[in-house]
Amino acid sequence: MKARLKSYTADLHLHTILSPCGDEQMAPGLIFAQARKNGVNILAITDHNSTRNLPAFLRNRPPELWVIPGMEVQTKEEIHLICLFPCLERAMEWGRRVRALLPPVMNEKEYFGPQIILDEKGETCGEEELLLLNSISLSLEETVAQVRSLGGIIYPAHIDRPAFSIISQIGFIPAALEFKVLEISPRASLEQFSRQYPDYTLVRASDAHYLSQIGVKTSTLQMGGLDWNELLLALNRREGRDVIHH
Repeated sequence: MKARLKSYTADLHLHTILSPCGDEQMAPGLIFAQARKNGVNILAITDHNSTRNLPAFLRNRPPELWVIPGMEVQTKEEIHLICLFPCLERAMEWGRRVRALLPPVMNEKEYFGPQIILDEKGETCGEEELLLLNSISLSLEETVAQVRSLGGIIYPAHIDRPAFSIISQIGFIPAALEFKVLEISPRASLEQFSRQYPDYTLVRASDAHYLSQIGVKTSTLQMGGLDWNELLLALNRREGRDVIHH
């Protein structure tokens, strides 16, 4: 029997107050309210090089929102990649690995901004001391391998940007890494990048650091339901699942 497909609005790149560039309002209640207001069904929480705020978001989410645990990691080459995981436990394991791979540079919050950690109730319980805006000590290839070994999906972030993208840093997308998905920023021309990368699934996401940015640019996922296997089918454009843009 064929699954009945539905359209879900997804914003798969979002920062919280843990990211030093994230606004102080980027906390669970306000983020969820803004997402609902803008018709978002799926959110991915992807702080810079950390997963420490994921429990606060996954354990306080409203039932109508699917919140995917993730991270925006920065490789040795200063390439930003989106990492998404099927469950909180695997994401937190990746977070522990990444923290151990960051250089021992303390955050200067007067310059970069605070890196606020939330407890499971969504309330402030401390600050991350290590600066999260640095590169980890793994190469692009090593980072991809480790995320996939944990059952996660990983793909290049904002490939159109002039810094911290796979194109800006190495100039091409290595075929050996077998990426299926590429993310473009809200400013990118979908038409241009669709022509340039016809063999990839393009995902548009807000990369929100402020509440007003949530859901401004999204992707519509055609899936049979809100679960991990359906997400993988959509991102790989298999069995009738797809990513579409309006």
